[in-house]
Amino acid sequence: MSDELLGKYITGEATADELAAVRRWLAESPDHPAELARFERIWRAAGSRSAGLASGEAFDTEAAWQRVHGQMRQPSQPVQATSADEQVGGQINQLPGSRKSLSNWISWARIAAAVLLIGALTVLTYRSFQTPDSIDQTATLLTQSTTSTTQRVTLPDGSTVLLNRKSSIRYPGEFAGKTREVTLTGEAFFDITPNKNQPFIIHAQDTDVRVVGTSFGVRAYDRNVRVSVKTGRVVVRKKQQEIALVPGQQATVDETSDTLRRLPKFDVNALAYSTKKLEFTNQSLASVVNTLSDYYQTEIGLSASRLQGCRLTARFDNESVETVLGVVAETLQLSVKRTEKGFILTGEGCN
Repeated sequence: MSDELLGKYITGEATADELAAVRRWLAESPDHPAELARFERIWRAAGSRSAGLASGEAFDTEAAWQRVHGQMRQPSQPVQATSADEQVGGQINQLPGSRKSLSNWISWARIAAAVLLIGALTVLTYRSFQTPDSIDQTATLLTQSTTSTTQRVTLPDGSTVLLNRKSSIRYPGEFAGKTREVTLTGEAFFDITPNKNQPFIIHAQDTDVRVVGTSFGVRAYDRNVRVSVKTGRVVVRKKQQEIALVPGQQATVDETSDTLRRLPKFDVNALAYSTKKLEFTNQSLASVVNTLSDYYQTEIGLSASRLQGCRLTARFDNESVETVLGVVAETLQLSVKRTEKGFILTGEGCN
């Protein structure tokens, strides 16, 4: 993943395709969200050297480069051209010193332009995240990321966020504007402190979730975003589409059709990473295995396709994967075998 594309992602200047590329990269490895956070810290530190830009005055990166480029190419005494390297735009100019000097001038000019560009983009990073009514242009943006475990994060307003595995959240050090806004990549359960005068907005992929005070889960590892409401009222918005959800309702974004729709049935296992509870009611074994694989972050397979249609009704409360698979196997008269990557359920069939 190039630094240029990560920079555009941080500043909010990436296109839809570029956003999708970065988000796919974040989901590819548990190390990538932490790498993005490290890159953002370096980016911010570099920008602090250009503190003069934080005043809010416009910065023209192209003009800055042209000024540096112009100084690099100031003519001295005309001489006979000896190579294409010494002929620029039809004018024959002698740069100060030898060709080694020319190389040095170019190197230093590019370094100077890069520093100016970093400073400008750092300011844009702050501006892109803040609302028009933000007070502090120098407010710090914080990032919390997880890899193989969940993590609970307390936001500046007292709201709490339980980050699931391989997830990250970016938020300001203080909610100073008319809204409280954060950006989520991955999955998290939110318990939001009520404040009618300052709504809470979550940016997840290209979907927004707006609340006042409630508890709900958001899954956004890719553009197939899913929102599950436990308490309160949540408004999910994607482009011109909008759905209001109340407790016990879910909505999802279908990436293929790029549409937002309400799910007909609430899947309690969607919040299992938060509740530690799994519940299956006459559910196919194929579906059970998919849910368990996702929840325990391990590969669980079936030895034969004929096992997919087996039906299971069971409830589990904070049990280990070995215990759960043991119950499943005993209930359906199957066996559990451990593999290099996880587990496999085997057997002749089920009653």
